[in-house]
Amino acid sequence: MFALSGYAQTNPPPVVPAIANLAPKVVDADAHRFFEKYREAVLLVREGHLQSAAITMDLLSHTIHGSPWLDIALLKHAQLNETANDRAAEDNYTLILHRLSNAPYFQSNAERTQLFGVAMRNTAYNGINRIRLRRLRDAINRYHNRYAEYPESLAKLAILGYTDMENIHNANNHLFRYLPREPRMNPFITYQRYEMETIDPEPFTVSSPILEGTSQVSENPLRYAALIRVPGTRDPVRVVENQLVQNFFVVTIAHDGAIFSAANRVIVLATP
Repeated sequence: MFALSGYAQTNPPPVVPAIANLAPKVVDADAHRFFEKYREAVLLVREGHLQSAAITMDLLSHTIHGSPWLDIALLKHAQLNETANDRAAEDNYTLILHRLSNAPYFQSNAERTQLFGVAMRNTAYNGINRIRLRRLRDAINRYHNRYAEYPESLAKLAILGYTDMENIHNANNHLFRYLPREPRMNPFITYQRYEMETIDPEPFTVSSPILEGTSQVSENPLRYAALIRVPGTRDPVRVVENQLVQNFFVVTIAHDGAIFSAANRVIVLATP
């Protein structure tokens, strides 16, 4: 197995019987359905119709059956929904974490499922943390509007009912980093500024690497290769599943696209 820098070290999951996996035709149909609807959602996002794109991904998650396509559909729906419906987005991230512990696909000891599982877990954690940090900023602003100062701690926000206690903790149940700044005596100590950690949003689409096309390399088992362009290379590179390309791991390739992962990201690449 490769050692991939940046991935968290986890205990290897138990081996499960091969019959737990779905039939190749079902998996290929799921992949085709996923990329068909993902392309529709991409167009909606580009046109500014985020809610319609989120609905498209939500409906998709009810029409496909197995990993990794169902899990990525849930992930992309959650990412689109973080600002419009943060409770639904957080529920999706929680469901993903549940599936990582229980879905047969993620219980395999195959290298790609282990590394993909790490990327999905970290991506879901980041999503949950973004949602909670946004709630905290809203609560801090409400507190400031009421008292013309910022709280000395996040715990005070929860104690006074400005947010739930859950929101002051990250997905790993650690307190978020919060630093009140510019203390003044007025006549007691008040804070006029604060610093808090931030997490960048995950883009729905990426501009690099670029997928130029896929080709079938075997019938039984059904396997595909992909031709991609990565930063710093002049010519496209042919890749297969389980391959490491720069900082990306090739999770799976289908007729209509491919899934790559990094330590904290899951990347969807659709064919042109």
